[in-house]
Amino acid sequence: MKKTLAIIGGGAVGLTSAIHAYNMSKGNINIIILEKMDRVGKKILATGNGRCNFTNIYATYENYYGKDKFFTKYFLDRFSAKDTIDFFYNLGILHTILEGGKVYPYSEQASSILDALRNKIDSLKISVKTEFEVKSLNIKKDKFKIISSKGESILADKIIFATGGCASQNLGSNGSGIKILKSLGHTCTKLTPALVQLKTPPEKVKSLKGIKITGNLKMYSNNNFLKEEYGEILFTDYGISGPPVFQLSTLFARYNNLIGVIDFMPNFSEEEVFKILKDRKKILNYTNMENYFNGLLNKRLGNIIAKNSGIEKLSFLVKDLTDDILKNMANLIKNYKLEILDTNGFNNAQVTAGGINTDEFDSKTLESKIIKGLFCAGEILDVVGDCGGFNLQWAWSSSYVCTEACVKSMI
Repeated sequence: MKKTLAIIGGGAVGLTSAIHAYNMSKGNINIIILEKMDRVGKKILATGNGRCNFTNIYATYENYYGKDKFFTKYFLDRFSAKDTIDFFYNLGILHTILEGGKVYPYSEQASSILDALRNKIDSLKISVKTEFEVKSLNIKKDKFKIISSKGESILADKIIFATGGCASQNLGSNGSGIKILKSLGHTCTKLTPALVQLKTPPEKVKSLKGIKITGNLKMYSNNNFLKEEYGEILFTDYGISGPPVFQLSTLFARYNNLIGVIDFMPNFSEEEVFKILKDRKKILNYTNMENYFNGLLNKRLGNIIAKNSGIEKLSFLVKDLTDDILKNMANLIKNYKLEILDTNGFNNAQVTAGGINTDEFDSKTLESKIIKGLFCAGEILDVVGDCGGFNLQWAWSSSYVCTEACVKSMI
């Protein structure tokens, strides 16, 4: 009689684990995917702004964070970005590599990745049960009884938990799997939204709402420099967004008293900016501050720089600018400081920082040390990666390794 593997969660980890399990067992185990949403893979469709940046050719353990900073290394070595590209090529996905090593399907459609996975699942006749929200697990005589919120139950010999974290809750990741594992004796680190917009004091950004600038964003904690990113930064009524912000947002989970510092003119030193401003005083000595930044900075941004440098009214004459005012403006242009108050929440986050403690799992198989026969992979664990395909690579790597170990224990 065939043994049964239940995979809880029909996202990136769940779908690939099912395919790996079939291939590794040569079809000699029963596989069932249990998904609480009305269809599988909804979160995949939202990745990479709908283009699905499904891995990064530069992925190493240094791109990941958690309680154990080296935890991902073994898994990435066993199933690398190249293995991911090959896996999807064999599902019909041609890839393209764009800036920063980001890998996309050549079609640049996230639906291509999901369709490839679903088509393979269908061809292997793997059972998929949607709208099955797991409420609890009972363990009796080396069997798992999986009970849904509707009172349905399924028996399984082994389980792979692939329910994700708490990010993008409208797409199915609401932390339900974490709650179940905690009820079974596992512990969890602090959960924080990551790869998400950041909130700042509204008065520092509200008048800049809608402005996009290409600049440099540095992060500090208690005056200690942490990290910086260059790219397009978007101002909102609550704070800041854009690729550099998403990339640095994981720092919020790991450090206190974060301060963001924006450099609006990263191609110039502060001394050079001061010289440019001084030259503009001579060139534009016939006008007032309303026109001073024209052709240099966004007009609304220029107004904020002027105001914060001590100029109360835009009618202030350019010819009356002092060196002290010019130095203040140069400093603000190079060092516009924003206190980071919070993230923009789990509903807007791409991933979760924090998760089930990795030291409670075998570091080579991802089998629980607390519950024999239960495996975990992906975002449910205390692993979060940088922005740029790294989190999906962790999904693929952890899926492959844990599924291999799980299947070996069943056949």
